[in-house]
Amino acid sequence: MKMRAFLTRHQLPAFFALAYTLSWACWLPLALTGARVIPGGTVTHFPGRLGPALAAFIVTAITDGWPGIACLLHRMVWVSRPTARFLLYGLSPLAFLAVAVLAAALVGPGVPSPAGFALYSGLPVLPLPLVLVLVFLFNGFGEEVGWRGFALERLQRRFGALRGTLVLALLWAGWHTPSFWFVEGYRSLGIGTLLGGFGLGILAGAIVLARIGNRTEGSILAAALWHFTYNLGSATAASRGVIAAVTTSCVMVWATVLLFFELRRGKEAASYLRVNAPTRDG
Repeated sequence: MKMRAFLTRHQLPAFFALAYTLSWACWLPLALTGARVIPGGTVTHFPGRLGPALAAFIVTAITDGWPGIACLLHRMVWVSRPTARFLLYGLSPLAFLAVAVLAAALVGPGVPSPAGFALYSGLPVLPLPLVLVLVFLFNGFGEEVGWRGFALERLQRRFGALRGTLVLALLWAGWHTPSFWFVEGYRSLGIGTLLGGFGLGILAGAIVLARIGNRTEGSILAAALWHFTYNLGSATAASRGVIAAVTTSCVMVWATVLLFFELRRGKEAASYLRVNAPTRDG
C-alpha cells in the first residue's frame, strides 16, 4: 500500500525513471562494448525500445490497477472518428515520404529500391512485411504507449499544453543518449549536426505528435502509426541522404506552423496541442 501511495503521488518521476532504466539496461552494454547498430546488421537495440511501454504499464498497474490497464489497451486500438481524419494524421509521413522520393528522383540519387526499406537500423536482413511488423511494435507501440500514451497528457496538466510538450521533448531526447555511441547513423554525424539536427527533429516530432493526440482523441494507435511510418523515411538504408532530409524537413515545417498558431493563440484552453486523453492520475 505504501508503494502504491508513493507511486500515485509521483507517477511521472516513477515512469521516466523506469523507462530510462529498462531501456538503458539494454543499451549501455552496447555503448560500452563498442557495438555498432546498422541497417541489416546482426546487432540490435530493439529490446530497449520497449522501455517506455513497459514503464507505462507497470506504473499504471500499480497505481490504477486493471481499469488503468484497460484504458491503455483501449487507446492502443482506438480509431477516432471520423476515420478519414484518423488515417490522415496517423499516416501523414507516407505523404512526406512520397515527396522525398520525388525529390530524390529529381535531384539525385534517384528512386531507392523497395528492398532498401527492409534494411532497418537495428534489424538483420528480413522480409519487408516482417520488418514492418517489428518496427510498428517496437518503435511504434514500444515508445508511444509511454511517451504519448502515459506521459504527455499528465505533463500537459502539470505544465500546460505547450510547456508540457516541450518537457516531454527534452526527456524523450535524453532517453536516446546511449544510442549516440552505437547507432551508426548517429555516429556518422558531427556533434553539432547530431545535437542540432537530432534535437530539432525530436522537438518537431513532439509538437506534431501532440497535435495528432489532440485530433485523434488521445489515440495511442494514431501516434504509433505516425512514429512507425515516419521512421520508414528516416531509419532505413533506402532513406539515407535526400529522403531522410526531406522527410524530416516536412515534419519541422509542420511543427513550426503548429508552434506559430499555438503562440499566437496564447490560451491553454484553446490549445492546438492539448491532449484530453482518458487517463487517470490517481
